[in-house]
Amino acid sequence: MEGLPVRQRLQAVLEAALDAAAFTLSSLPALMLAWLCLRIAEAIHAAAAGVPHSTLFGVGIGNDTLSLLRYGFVFLLGSLPLAFIASQRLRIACLGTLWSALLCADAALLQYHWVAGVPLGADLFAYSGDEVATVMASGWQASPLLLAALVLGLGVLWGVLLLSRHELWPRASGRMAGIALAASLAAFALLPARMVPAVVHTDADLGFVINKAAFFADSNLAGLRGQATQASDHGTLQGQAPWDGKDPHYPFLRAERTPDTLGPLLRRADAPPNLVFVIVEGLGRSFSGPGARLGSFTPFLDELAGRSLYFENFLAGQGRTFGVLTTIFGSLPFGEHGLAALGERMPRHDSLLSILKGQGYDLRFYSGSNMEFDNEGLFLRRQGVDSIVSEKDYGPDAERANDWGYADRDLMDMALRREAAARATPYATIIQTTSMHTPFTFPGKDAYLQRVDAHVARLGLRERPEYRAQREVFASILYTDDALRLFFEKASTLPGYANTVFVITGDHRLPELPMDTRIERYHVPLIIHSPLLKAPGSVKSVSSQFDIAPSLLAWLSKDYGLKAPRQVTWLGTGLDTEKSFRNLHAIPLKQTKTEMSDFISGTAYLAQGNLYMLGDGMETERADNPAALSLAQAQFHAFLKANRQAGTSTALAPEGGALAGWGGERSLHGTPLVQQAGDVAVRGLRPRPDAKRLAIEATFSNSAATESRAFAPLLVIADAHGVEIGETTGEARRLGAGESASITLRANLPRLPSGTYYISVIPSHPDTGRAIGVGQYHVELKL
Repeated sequence: MEGLPVRQRLQAVLEAALDAAAFTLSSLPALMLAWLCLRIAEAIHAAAAGVPHSTLFGVGIGNDTLSLLRYGFVFLLGSLPLAFIASQRLRIACLGTLWSALLCADAALLQYHWVAGVPLGADLFAYSGDEVATVMASGWQASPLLLAALVLGLGVLWGVLLLSRHELWPRASGRMAGIALAASLAAFALLPARMVPAVVHTDADLGFVINKAAFFADSNLAGLRGQATQASDHGTLQGQAPWDGKDPHYPFLRAERTPDTLGPLLRRADAPPNLVFVIVEGLGRSFSGPGARLGSFTPFLDELAGRSLYFENFLAGQGRTFGVLTTIFGSLPFGEHGLAALGERMPRHDSLLSILKGQGYDLRFYSGSNMEFDNEGLFLRRQGVDSIVSEKDYGPDAERANDWGYADRDLMDMALRREAAARATPYATIIQTTSMHTPFTFPGKDAYLQRVDAHVARLGLRERPEYRAQREVFASILYTDDALRLFFEKASTLPGYANTVFVITGDHRLPELPMDTRIERYHVPLIIHSPLLKAPGSVKSVSSQFDIAPSLLAWLSKDYGLKAPRQVTWLGTGLDTEKSFRNLHAIPLKQTKTEMSDFISGTAYLAQGNLYMLGDGMETERADNPAALSLAQAQFHAFLKANRQAGTSTALAPEGGALAGWGGERSLHGTPLVQQAGDVAVRGLRPRPDAKRLAIEATFSNSAATESRAFAPLLVIADAHGVEIGETTGEARRLGAGESASITLRANLPRLPSGTYYISVIPSHPDTGRAIGVGQYHVELKL
């Protein structure tokens, strides 16, 4: 080419490049068919998990095709080096090797999704190399189904590539390659990342239909552009959230106003009480407690809850463990990847632990794991924790369960031994479990696997795919429940037990079991158990882990004279102990270290840009209210802006903040909440005597300043296993502004035999029957 004019040389280079792209375009069916093998395996796996794969398979194929169209330019431009290879056989070898690696990477992303329950995105790069190695070593158990699909896919890939050498194989021209390149670039710029039609109802459905490789690429590209789910600034309504602080340098700083909601429920002791926190890995409401959607697999915790204060509609602040310590003990913002992820750059702050430490409490922490994961050890040391027990402290009498560390039974034994020998001063003890986590290995696993089937039969649960496909998960839940039984039985013999308050919650709901709704990832129980408790009770009002530290400190300040900061940076405003359903809080929720798109304000739930109505049982209904959506987005973006600032500052509050005793105005109402104008809420349920039929009286209220839309009172009755046995709809009506009305609904059923039932009363649409207000769900009724 040296003797040719420049124009001809450029033309020759262009033709060679287009020829290489055309060769790649002609070979793409091989990769598409190999991907189809993985998609079929994914459908088989999804079917075992209860996902309606037959309905969604076409959507998945459509998203795979869309992903290939959007990222096709990468394949075509990446093929340019083939222009320097004249041999067709060598070209095929190069393409086959590269695409084989891509297919293996796609299989790895599938395996991650099957293990973690969520697709892998930019959060991969929010962890250190050691943390990634720990996760991979502990949870990486290649699925035989996936291995078989991968081997088949590789065989199909190479077989079709070799077949493409045949002279009858259709060949793309350079012109076609150019058109395909232009179309792909346009698709990448203009088309949405995925199709989500109406047949996709749950997060499990969504996880099945999306292309995992495209999701990984989109998520990381968004992070590089600074447009990840921590969105750009939008117009903010000033004064609409507690994080709209007056000091621009400290956006979360505000006067302490947390009321004492626990004091009236607890007897006052002679000395400040001890606190014991039990943070249970993966504990979710969908498989624990009354009315659990999958049936309760925590018989001991259920029994303990019956002797405790039990919060049914309680939320973790995070979808993974990274934020649980900062949320529970600091009520702190997240920063970019979780506040503890900042390490030594973590901004200075107060926490419940540091405040208790400064007033004579001994602080102790127990785990069976590596405390440097998620920087938990660093966070605890900065709070002044006196004793931290981790995996390195276990002796030869304990057997390591997996790469995460030691099983929960060994953890409880360790905690009990050390607590028995500890000092008698007031103390705060934290126990953090790990056994309900991949790879779900623990001593005596085979026996617990057998107990799963027996437990399902004993509960009389209907057969579900999850019970077989996820037997290891359910076995780990039963195992951890037994470990907790051991702890609480022996804890009652420890010194100071009579003056101890136990706080039990989950760090998040484990993702391996399919979820019906996105918010289910955060829905965890909260149990407050104590010999000081005046009477057990159940709470339906919404609170979150952000409210734990403010409430405990308010109680200790009011009843025992402990001092608290005059100004605080709590995100929470205190635990709401109202027995009926309501939400007085604004709650930001961060699913992973890099994904944050959930926000709750009152009964409005903002999830990935969509607005839902939040109801009892964390039931959600899609809401069509542009004004409420706009206000929720404004509040959320106000938080995101302040959260970003917190992640880059050196302190959340000025140094040397004063401590003070109890006093001043106190209220759970921290911010004007997003209200659904005209929506009706059910405030209470009461059975009424009726000789022939079950009769339920409910109070319907309209707290809005406008007349409600028309609604029909709906009564739904389910048996002890959650199976619906009947429903009754009352006459449609409206409520005026601020009006309440008591309505009695009589079941269209013969007289029910004695036993346990669950009733739900819902303001429903007169025509469709869908919920259009805040109902009361799964209320236990004994006849």
